[in-house]
Amino acid sequence: MRLAFINPAIGRFLRGTFLACLALLGSVAYARTCTPDEKAEADKKLWLNKRDTTASIERHLPWGHPEPIAANTNLRTLAQRDYVIGYDSELRVPVWTAHRLNAKSLGKSERVDCFRRDPRIDAPAASLPSDYKEPVFDQGHLTPNGDMSTGLVPVINSFVMSNMAPQFCQFNRGVWQILEALIRVWVKDKGTLYVVTGSIFDHDGNGQPDASADVPRMKSTNGKTRVAVPSHFFKIVLHQQEDGTVEALAFLMPHDQTDVAGDEAIQYLERNLKSIEDIEAVAGVKLFPEVAGRYPPKATGLWAFEGVVPRSLVDDRCRATADLPR
Repeated sequence: MRLAFINPAIGRFLRGTFLACLALLGSVAYARTCTPDEKAEADKKLWLNKRDTTASIERHLPWGHPEPIAANTNLRTLAQRDYVIGYDSELRVPVWTAHRLNAKSLGKSERVDCFRRDPRIDAPAASLPSDYKEPVFDQGHLTPNGDMSTGLVPVINSFVMSNMAPQFCQFNRGVWQILEALIRVWVKDKGTLYVVTGSIFDHDGNGQPDASADVPRMKSTNGKTRVAVPSHFFKIVLHQQEDGTVEALAFLMPHDQTDVAGDEAIQYLERNLKSIEDIEAVAGVKLFPEVAGRYPPKATGLWAFEGVVPRSLVDDRCRATADLPR
């Protein structure tokens, strides 16, 4: 794979506006919950041997495995066939995830909720659904279940808690899922995309990762404060073109209760475009070490999404959480 990078270019106008609209509107339906047998089968598929672990990392991270800028003994890699997680056992959230997204494989399975502890992580370090039993935050996917619709097992395995971080419901159901849906529109045009997503902890605003001890934790109704709350989230989308060059969009968004939709959401996303170097600095991670120093400059606009209207899923009950203590 050639590793030359260029400035992001405006993509070709999308063919099939109808399919594009479905990509943005399809997450409205309510999902069923996985059965015990489905959960057990999916849990088995989380465990990979050494050969398959290497193959997964090479598939989803073709520009190198992310490397922490400073030593971090709390960080471990969890690889399954459909995506890879960089999980921090002290913060109890993924600090990055990565997946290869292919247009042809999407849409084979609907959402099936299956929130559960990742069985690969020992209990003291694992986040749990009970940690999220409180009124403000959603269990926010980093790798979205909609990108795992290649089959039932990939969908179910997007719901392991090692793929979740606390997200304000306004953020998760608003601009975050709008961006996720746009990516599924873009992949229809581009064929294959590489998506790296992550949690940022810069609550003091100095542009560098906070010390773990200084990061605020979410308080569950059981009184425990185990899971760290991110200050920002990032998402980087890469597309390798036919000549081997790569175009990229990199987003760094404050994690707050901003509630936007439609044109306002598009403008919000464009305002939060950053360079990959900016994101690496505040994340404390070299995300693409094999091409470090050869990244494109910050993008100035989104790729084309002709005929698609971004839709927020934020409702009045979600908006009411803005006044709750946290």
